[in-house]
Amino acid sequence: MESLIKQQAVALIIDEAAALDHKQWDAWIDLYTEDATYWMPAWVDEYNLTSDPKREISLIYYATRSGIEDRVFRIRTGLSFATTPLPRTCHINTNFRVSENEAGEVVVHSSWVTHCYSLKVSREAFGVQEHHLRKTDDGLKICFRKITLHNDMVDTVLDIYNV
Repeated sequence: MESLIKQQAVALIIDEAAALDHKQWDAWIDLYTEDATYWMPAWVDEYNLTSDPKREISLIYYATRSGIEDRVFRIRTGLSFATTPLPRTCHINTNFRVSENEAGEVVVHSSWVTHCYSLKVSREAFGVQEHHLRKTDDGLKICFRKITLHNDMVDTVLDIYNV
């Protein structure tokens, strides 16, 4: 795989984190294709995740970008208990491994940590993630994101800005 594509792929993942940290919701949504899937499966037990978001429980699941757009709309209203007040966040991504799949998508596996601070309480979430990026006329766009939350026993509501 070409080095420039790898650099662009990693830059896109970093841009996604920055958009979330700065609450630049339109910029964040624009990183996704219209048919993008956003999925955070649940743990079945200590070693196995759910594998079918349409038949099993997921922590977060949006089958297309319209689900992401709807979530951002609800955040912006300020009426969602989970988002009032919005936490300050710091997303950290590392250990990038970039490849290409048989569909021609750029696949990025990475590790992540998100530090969140709200109402005088500091929390963190961490895990691994898989992004599939599609080459478009506007550059690389996210067409699939799977987030594996390793510390899934959390004492608060999780949302898109937590991961």
